[in-house]
Amino acid sequence: MSLLIRLQDEMKNAMRAKEKLALGVIRMAISAIRKIEIDDKIVLDDAGIIGVLTKMVKQRKESIKMFTDGGRDELAAQEAAEIVVLEKFLPQPLTASEIADLIAQAI
Repeated sequence: MSLLIRLQDEMKNAMRAKEKLALGVIRMAISAIRKIEIDDKIVLDDAGIIGVLTKMVKQRKESIKMFTDGGRDELAAQEAAEIVVLEKFLPQPLTASEIADLIAQAI
C-alpha cells in the first residue's frame, strides 16, 4: 500500500472519529505533498513522501524549541502532538542492538 493512500485512509478514519488534531495534521501533510508534486511536476514515491514528512517533523521540533524558550508551553505541546501524528507514517528507526547485529553480519 502506498504511503499516500495510507495517509488518505487515515484522514478518512480521523474524520469518522472526529479527531481534529489528527485530521488537521494529515491534511497539512497531504497538502505539502501535493504542493511539491504540482510545483516540480512530479509524482512522489514513498521515499519522497517520507522526505516531506521528515521535514515536517524537523520543523516542528525546531518550533518546540523556540516555543519553550519563549515560555509558550501550550504551543510547544501542540507541536509535540503533531509530531506524534506524523511519526505514525514514518519508518521506525533501528535500535542500537539491531544496528550492532547488522554491522556484525556485514563483517
